[in-house]
Amino acid sequence: MRLRIVEDGVRTTVEQAIHKSLTACLQCSKCGGGCAHTEEFDLTPRQVVESLLDCQDDKVLNSRTIWLCGKNCTGCQAVCPVGLPLNEINAVLREEALARGIEPKYQQPSLVYHKFEHCAKHRGEGEASESIFRGEA
Repeated sequence: MRLRIVEDGVRTTVEQAIHKSLTACLQCSKCGGGCAHTEEFDLTPRQVVESLLDCQDDKVLNSRTIWLCGKNCTGCQAVCPVGLPLNEINAVLREEALARGIEPKYQQPSLVYHKFEHCAKHRGEGEASESIFRGEA
């Protein structure tokens, strides 16, 4: 059982946005195991959730994972036994990081990552979302 240390941390913001409790996570690692691009991340999707549960807000908001994972891909959500929307979680985390003045801290991801837009079936949607994310729309 985990102790809840910070009542008004990022975890609360995420849970309110996704309308689910992060304590539902079974820590089974299926989300990271089902992702072909975890080598690009510094935290696996499971570690992001675990860190939020452990109130390690700075660790999560300063990770490169939140900037690379969750853009128009639902692969990890599809394999998650409890259906946690990791793409939505990372979107909330990106917004929170930007609100706190935290900019992406990562090197350019590999060309393979960009080519397949993290999930090959969403290539067209990914291009549109990237332009929106950069503020070009």
